[in-house]
Amino acid sequence: MPVRHRPLPHKLRVGNKTYSVEVVEAMIEKNLMGRTYYPDRNIKIGLKSNRTGRVYKPAEIHDTFWHEVVHAILHDMDEDRLNRDERFVTRFANRLAKAIETARF
Repeated sequence: MPVRHRPLPHKLRVGNKTYSVEVVEAMIEKNLMGRTYYPDRNIKIGLKSNRTGRVYKPAEIHDTFWHEVVHAILHDMDEDRLNRDERFVTRFANRLAKAIETARF
């Protein structure tokens, strides 16, 4: 059974900080699907590539959101080394999203 992707939240709390979540047409920065802006407490997620114009699939947008949430969490934890490790962030985010989506209460 495939997992249905829920809409992204407008806000979320990480530690004692509230981050806004903004979905944009495309990221300004080349080759980015999303980015966490720590000083502004903002997570931006692009809907399409600003380089090729390819529209991202809902699963890609969802994965990008969780990837950026993990960056925000690691920043809050002062885990700079892990936060710079994109491979770790991606792998952790994928597992976190799957755990949350498949949790049954």
